[in-house]
Amino acid sequence: MTRVTEKQIFYLLLILGAGYFLHLASTIPTMMRVVGDPGPGFLPFWVSAIIMLLVGYLLVVETLIKREPDGGVRLEHHEAVTLLVTLVAIVLYLVMLSLAGFFVSTLVFLFVFRLIVNRFLNDAWPTPRTLLASGLFALVSTSAIYLVFSVLFGLSMP
Repeated sequence: MTRVTEKQIFYLLLILGAGYFLHLASTIPTMMRVVGDPGPGFLPFWVSAIIMLLVGYLLVVETLIKREPDGGVRLEHHEAVTLLVTLVAIVLYLVMLSLAGFFVSTLVFLFVFRLIVNRFLNDAWPTPRTLLASGLFALVSTSAIYLVFSVLFGLSMP
């Protein structure tokens, strides 16, 4: 029986993330087509492809060649539920990002995620104080991210 190690899980998640960015890089629209110009998606495409290849190599080497006898992951029920809820929250955030835009979806995600962290990691139910702190954290963080990337760098947010 093959046991999955933490490194293997991390490598798979990294490959999936790089594959997603590879897809995004290939869909970047080009404004002008100049002969010989590779376009704006050239660097992100190749960085993502190289990351996928190198991490895939590490995954194969560590899975088939280097086997650690006690390197498996044993999650308790509480940790498994926390991991599952976190992954579901991230997927919902990505879906909501394309539907509601950056500001609203990030505001909601950070608010809910902070409550999730308090509930599952600290085993604390929300109180009016934690709700206020979560709301303030979400508002300040989302505003700071928006100001830095949209205003300072001039990037358009989704």
